[in-house]
Amino acid sequence: MRVTLCCLLALGVISVGGCSATQNNFASKVKSEGAQHLDLSQQWEQGEKDVKAGSEQLRDGRQLVQEGSHEIREGERLIAEAQLAGERHRQAFVAFSGNLQGAQSAKRAAEMLQKLEEINDLWEDADEKYFDGKEQVEDGNTKLAEGESAIEQGQSLVNSGRNRMSQAEAKYQQRTGKGLVEQMHIEEQPRNF
Repeated sequence: MRVTLCCLLALGVISVGGCSATQNNFASKVKSEGAQHLDLSQQWEQGEKDVKAGSEQLRDGRQLVQEGSHEIREGERLIAEAQLAGERHRQAFVAFSGNLQGAQSAKRAAEMLQKLEEINDLWEDADEKYFDGKEQVEDGNTKLAEGESAIEQGQSLVNSGRNRMSQAEAKYQQRTGKGLVEQMHIEEQPRNF
């Protein structure tokens, strides 16, 4: 008898624990009442899915905006550095090329031409850096636009999902006369054995 009583007590604890693992949301409450409100449960669940999808889209959009803004700043930094370096190398090229007329020998002229080529290479590097910076700014602007669009779409999806959920809850209240407070905020009291 005592063993049977202990087994029943253990089964009671297990079944109570199993019940608490189920979802405690509007849709699960409505489903538990039967099939007459299944459409509202499905509407609410779809709204919940839309809110989750929209929230993910918002998060991804914000990440893209952040990445795009970073790329724009980095690209603008590269452009500024390239413009300064390009101007400095252009001035060095002009100044040094003016000295070519004073070359006294072919060897000296070759050395001066070599130096001009080195300055020219640095100038070309600055030009490439400038175009890399412009490309980075363009990529950043693209990410920024994509991110802003994703944020807008995500927010729209979140709003639509919340609206769908609210409509399901309001229809349920109209059909049953039960308020949401009665349905959603009833918490089970802990059972002491």
